[in-house]
Amino acid sequence: MGRKAYIADVAAATAANIPNISSVTKGTEDGDLHLSFVPHTGAPMEISILSLDIGGYPSENTYMITTESLDLPKDVNAVLLETQGFSAGMRLQDLVSSISKNLGKHLATSSPDDKPIIGGTGEDNGGVHSGDESSDEYSSDEYPDSGDDDWAEIYTNDSVGVTSTIKLSPQETIKINKRIRSDFRAVKAAGFKIGILSGAKAGAVSSLVSISVKVDMLGLSEEATQAWDLDSQHYIVLLIRYLDGYRSFNAIMQDPAKSSNIEFRIGLSNKYKPALASALAAFTDSNREHVKRPNSLPRDKEEEINDAHFSSLFISSSLNEFINKSFITLLKVRNNIGVTWSGAKTWFNEHQSKIEAKKLEMEYSYDDPKVSPTKQTFPEIIAKDHLTDNQTNQVSFPLLAAQFALRYLTRCTDYCLVCHDQIEDEFEALKPYVCSNPLCLYQYMSLGFGPSVEHEILTQPYVVDLLVSFCYAAARNRRLREYPTGMSLVVPAVIDTITVSRGGIFSAPHSSGSTSSRIQPPAVAQYLIDVKVDMVHSEILFEKGKCPVRIGDWLELRMTGRPPAHHRVENVSMFPTVRLSSDAVIPKSSDDGYVVATSIPSPPIPTLSPATVTLYNQRFDDLDEVMKAETIVLLLETLPSVGEMQTFLHEQIRVAEPSLRSWKDRVSPAALGILRWIVASNRSCIIQIDKCPGQNDDEATLAKLRLDQRISNIPESYVQFRFAQGAPDKEQRFLTALKTNREQLDTKYPTLFAWHGSPLQNWHSIIRSGLDFKETLHGRAYGHGVYHAIDQKISIGYAGGVGVSHWHGSQLKISTAMSLNEIVNVPSLFASSHPYLVVQHIDWIQCRYLLVQVKEWETPQYPNSTAIDATGASASNIRPEDVVQDPKFTARSTLQKPIGVPVCAISTSKSFRADNSTTGPDQKRRKHSKASANIPSLASDSDDMEDIAFLLSDDEDDLGEDGKSQGQFVVLNGAPLTDFVPGSLDRSTLPMLDPPSYATPIATKTLQRNLKEVLEVQKKVPPHELGWYIDATLIDNFYQWIVELHSFDPALPLAKDMKIAGVTSIVLEIRFGKDYPHSPPFVRVIRPRFLPFMHGGGGHVTGGGAMCMELLTNTGWSAVSSIEGVLLQVRMAIMNLEPKPAKLLTTNSNGQKDYGISEAVEAYRRVCAQHGWTVPPDFGDFATNGTASGRGQNWTY
Repeated sequence: MGRKAYIADVAAATAANIPNISSVTKGTEDGDLHLSFVPHTGAPMEISILSLDIGGYPSENTYMITTESLDLPKDVNAVLLETQGFSAGMRLQDLVSSISKNLGKHLATSSPDDKPIIGGTGEDNGGVHSGDESSDEYSSDEYPDSGDDDWAEIYTNDSVGVTSTIKLSPQETIKINKRIRSDFRAVKAAGFKIGILSGAKAGAVSSLVSISVKVDMLGLSEEATQAWDLDSQHYIVLLIRYLDGYRSFNAIMQDPAKSSNIEFRIGLSNKYKPALASALAAFTDSNREHVKRPNSLPRDKEEEINDAHFSSLFISSSLNEFINKSFITLLKVRNNIGVTWSGAKTWFNEHQSKIEAKKLEMEYSYDDPKVSPTKQTFPEIIAKDHLTDNQTNQVSFPLLAAQFALRYLTRCTDYCLVCHDQIEDEFEALKPYVCSNPLCLYQYMSLGFGPSVEHEILTQPYVVDLLVSFCYAAARNRRLREYPTGMSLVVPAVIDTITVSRGGIFSAPHSSGSTSSRIQPPAVAQYLIDVKVDMVHSEILFEKGKCPVRIGDWLELRMTGRPPAHHRVENVSMFPTVRLSSDAVIPKSSDDGYVVATSIPSPPIPTLSPATVTLYNQRFDDLDEVMKAETIVLLLETLPSVGEMQTFLHEQIRVAEPSLRSWKDRVSPAALGILRWIVASNRSCIIQIDKCPGQNDDEATLAKLRLDQRISNIPESYVQFRFAQGAPDKEQRFLTALKTNREQLDTKYPTLFAWHGSPLQNWHSIIRSGLDFKETLHGRAYGHGVYHAIDQKISIGYAGGVGVSHWHGSQLKISTAMSLNEIVNVPSLFASSHPYLVVQHIDWIQCRYLLVQVKEWETPQYPNSTAIDATGASASNIRPEDVVQDPKFTARSTLQKPIGVPVCAISTSKSFRADNSTTGPDQKRRKHSKASANIPSLASDSDDMEDIAFLLSDDEDDLGEDGKSQGQFVVLNGAPLTDFVPGSLDRSTLPMLDPPSYATPIATKTLQRNLKEVLEVQKKVPPHELGWYIDATLIDNFYQWIVELHSFDPALPLAKDMKIAGVTSIVLEIRFGKDYPHSPPFVRVIRPRFLPFMHGGGGHVTGGGAMCMELLTNTGWSAVSSIEGVLLQVRMAIMNLEPKPAKLLTTNSNGQKDYGISEAVEAYRRVCAQHGWTVPPDFGDFATNGTASGRGQNWTY
């Protein structure tokens, strides 16, 4: 149905006569609908309905229902939220009717004395006060207001009338809007980008804003960026949603933290400002039936790339929980006792432990550089602290939220993922983990605070494939050492056993579809319940007793001649008849003929047939180890393949936070719990660095494979994975071993590399707890220890396995696995060093690479990679940047060639090498990298005009006697008075043009209006505050404007150069084409000449004087863009210190020269070509319509 059905229903809802609905109109955004609800008494309410998935309308669509009306009776928002909760899949007419009915019922029964409070002292913004301040330890009584706040004066109980509405005067509205803009200007000035998604004004009850920063500004190392799956050109985005009106810092400090009604989400976006639907989806519960199934048709790939998606980070769940629950509380602590964030966290922990605050010793160690970021070790945007750096009495709450989120994101490895206390380890992990508290470890494994399995499937599907395959092999062969106990898993009783005894040889039975070929353990009858089954209607009939199941439970259904099928219970209201999910989940083993159910049901049996069911009612923790292994095998065989799960999650991103829990009729909670345990229990950071079978070039590109990190001279029949870092505790012990043996190490070769092969079923434990020698499987002729070989051929003999069984969902289908390990190079202390290296000290060993041989391998063809020789190996020799190996112990491949190990493999031991030129093993972060391009560049997407307009006020000047604003425009970052003199520009030195021959009526009319608007602005704002000036006497035709930029911040290098050179303004020329406003203007600098980027200059001015801005190309231009916004953007670009600050070519007052039009045009085209931006079709007119006054002309002010 989709869009056509939606459009038809909009028309039907508009024409329908629905009680209390006066109008239904289409909004400006796609899927946005506005309706006006008129109650029997009181003011009308404006309600917005946003459809989040028009393509799946109505069955798969979900809605966001909000209102921007301020005059709301009590609990109206709660009614709308409740309606939204069951709105999924509804048609618009039905939803509008439901809204009208629910609001009408609520207003008829509510008290006439209800008074909504929008902000201020002691109660929520626009919400209902809980009346239980004692439930929050940090109430306004304990933390009195720290200062006056104009915002709090506006929204007080006195302003609420007996009519249950709030009336705002023009003065109050202006004051509120002024505070909102002031807060976000502080955010902008701190280096962040802001995006207004909805609201953010005095009359808005609900607001949604984004605060973002580009990843490459965070100063992260390449290793951390890769391990965290970040793209340097993407943005870290913090979403802030105000549920009951905007609230200032002081208003938030006055109320209990739990009463703020502010929500946060942190994630990643390819744009600085996510799309509204994507941002709303981040606050939407995804565990609902409406989410798209994997067999849905995917959207067009190009549309998906261009959309501004908001997606989760690898630790979004942990950070979101911490920010939403603790940020405001910790901010209140900081504000009142004057400590750092770490100090506030420590104070809070002690306070929770009932220790008197006066007894707590507030040590100054909280300000230690290891705890508090400083400008010397962190980029300025992270090191700054608005609460202490702020020099005014007005504090920006959004800026504090952004700094808090960024601090804990960039330093996530320093803190526990659960309790968020600092982890005092000498070794700095590459990925975050938990502290030593057992409760934190339990929550990490059980409550979803660990790595998001959904994120791992989306970003590293082959690593997940690897982990599940290892676990499946270990469970099949009963080689698991640890089990997912303590996770409250409820599992089915195992009827057919399949595993083998420890160390035994498995011979899998072959099945033709019946269950008889698998072995049934004794006493299984107690778990079987006799039923009748109607496959046509997916129903079962219990013959006796009480109903043993509830909605959402799972069971296993067995029928003669059919394989066991797992179903979810969907309806029990008609007991003894129980309806099941229509599509069966049939366990699939690589050893039998079972097939996984698809969306097409099996041919039904038309009559009631006898069957048995086994309930998911066994506590996993109560099972013995044999049955635990059997259960893990069974549940893994019910899972979809990694590819299917990835497809499902990609579809789900469109409407909600991706979660496998919402695939309710395909993935059981028990199977999902096992999958989460497999991913979360892997504490090593494993990265795919090789192309896998079946992985096409597009997928490999999206996976950002680092082929340069592969070991060289390895046969291509092996897929390589790299341990970017082992388990943190293992890395710590390895580092300790190096330090302990420092005196015995050869500083040129402190470590060596050797191979270790082991059967497939052992690797699940190896990658978690490391190598050891607790069990003897292959004899110990050369002593007790972990056996290694310098020759890969030797290890291959130990890497195979008899009767290897693959997990059915694996794309890899691994047959053998081996590792390349880094070992502390003290062979004299080994148990044996010939013919094998037998290392008895397990802390001296760290796995660095994992090589797996896969079934049905097809030699991959890597783009731009080295050629493959006849032996199937990379033809390249050892690279110059590879690790220098000990000549006595140089690892060789099966090709009998020395292998080349990239330097990235020795991050821990690098500081122990004599040739080390880096700062040490724990220096994960770095300062800003130098720009690699030879031209200046802004972000890939310029600020939207609406966001620029938000920072510009149209109502903040002094109020007149009638309460109305006398001014229309105030510019961000007003500067002090300067020596700029308006109207002093010499006309004879400018390249003045005649009216162009291409002038059109539409363009001329638009330019007339635009010029009038900017000149009106100039009249109302002092020049030193405005920052730009247009002399109307210099405009002979509307298609050429001369603009001067002036009054720059005196601290800027550009302003200092201008002062020395006696230059008071930057002179710009703006030319408009015949397609304006549908094509952008051409903006270039006439004078003075800037220092070129390649010589250390910046300011986004090209070598020819044209502005390097995506906004001024067809790629970034919008027809609704205003000239005021363009001027502001150009001024901000020139003032931008990143990647380099702007400087003048010379500070000699007599040596200033003009840029010529020809070089500007050439530079503009060159920049567009290098960035992939589209040149406007009418751009050629700019080069032919008139010439410059002369390139190289000298002039003085």
